Amino acid sequence: MSINRFMDEVISRGAEAVLPHNLDEEWLECLFIAAKNFLAIAVREEEFEEEPFGDENSMMLLSAVTELTQAQKSYVPGETDEQVDEGLFFEHLSCYSLSILFEAIRQQSEFTFDLPSTDSIFDRDRLYAIEQETPVITEILNELVLGEKTEESTPPEDA
Repeated sequence: MSINRFMDEVISRGAEAVLPHNLDEEWLECLFIAAKNFLAIAVREEEFEEEPFGDENSMMLLSAVTELTQAQKSYVPGETDEQVDEGLFFEHLSCYSLSILFEAIRQQSEFTFDLPSTDSIFDRDRLYAIEQETPVITEILNELVLGEKTEESTPPEDA
């Protein structure tokens, strides 16, 4: 995959194109890898030994979040020098990463979720509601991100 190709094929089409449910399978897969890696680092709150966003998949993830953030702020290139607060950007990155994982799960299962819009993609309450409505999602996320199975998802040792 190429970041340039992602920019040409996805980012250039605007914020709607980077919503998880609008991504082609190959782009969803790239962003899934980056989202999973980002969330694993964020959950463990580890110090970064090397650049955590140095690979192409991670750069695609950052580009998608930037596109959506700018769309929400009605950003027009060259009109403003306003910058997004780093903490807010990382919150957006976390929400988008979870949304990518939810979409991958949705496509591989019978689960149904409300699909995010450009306005709701960074809404933590939307993500929380998905986890509340489908509790097994938390177990699946733990397994995907941390490689951990919870007691409920692990067969008993006697079995």
